[in-house]
Amino acid sequence: MKKLTTDGFQRAVAFLKTSARPLERALVCWHFEDGSEETIVEELTRFRNSDGGFGHALEPDVRTPSSSALATAIALRLLAELDCPEGDELIDPAIGYLLETLDRATLTWRVVPGDANDFPHAPWWHDEDGSLANTFHDFLIVPRVLILGSLHAYAALVPPKLLEELTHSAIETIATRPVLGTGGGSDLEYVAYLATAPGLPQASRDLLTDRVAAAVPQVVVTDSSKWSGYCLTPLRAAPRPTSLGASSIRQVLDAHLDWSIEHQADDGAWNPTWSWFGDYPEVWPEAREEWRGILTLTMLRSLQSFGRL
Repeated sequence: MKKLTTDGFQRAVAFLKTSARPLERALVCWHFEDGSEETIVEELTRFRNSDGGFGHALEPDVRTPSSSALATAIALRLLAELDCPEGDELIDPAIGYLLETLDRATLTWRVVPGDANDFPHAPWWHDEDGSLANTFHDFLIVPRVLILGSLHAYAALVPPKLLEELTHSAIETIATRPVLGTGGGSDLEYVAYLATAPGLPQASRDLLTDRVAAAVPQVVVTDSSKWSGYCLTPLRAAPRPTSLGASSIRQVLDAHLDWSIEHQADDGAWNPTWSWFGDYPEVWPEAREEWRGILTLTMLRSLQSFGRL
């Protein structure tokens, strides 16, 4: 079993403190040093808009400054992890933005706004005559299930009947999905997040837990020769020993942890395994560097949780 050396850890932290976005710099200090929640909230505020939503490339592959359901859900998940009180100045407006932009007929949110096409973006976020809805299955899981996890975390800010309707609709979709995680894996990640949401009815929690646990060993890529490309890697599916389904793939998780330690870059970072395939060549390097910060922080947290530091 490999462990990240002290030098490897120090190089990763140094990379985050010098080359990552200020948000990830604040987060690495909070997770591994004596950083404050206030600094994280301050940096997160830079991604907020006047409508209460978040944008400004919080998700680096979508560069529009406009608010999106996706970026707002990412921000709320982070705030929930920080255990910020419901009265926090970022949370109330963000929930308000989501309630305002919900399509009440379909009980879904468009994942990114229509003007995403007008700014640099990864090709899978491009919308051409409704192609985005086709790609993301009418937004029934992405981003709805991620949003729903945060709505349950801040349930006091959501009309109870609406939360019940959203939950019922999402659970029905998940229950009838043949297999989770067959695409990029975001649906599996989001369902796992919802399964741990506070206040979720126990029957729904049990169903989600069973679906995720059953899917993980089926869809995780176990061939190490493919891990350097974009795929559902073991650590993506189960980033913590306590993650749903982790026990069923522990052997391949250990192998992926070893592989990941071996593939740390010389500057201490971990690199994205995807690109924009030549689109926006003047902007992709900036987005790639932002992803390097996000992925490096994510890797350090996984290595810590598995006792690999």
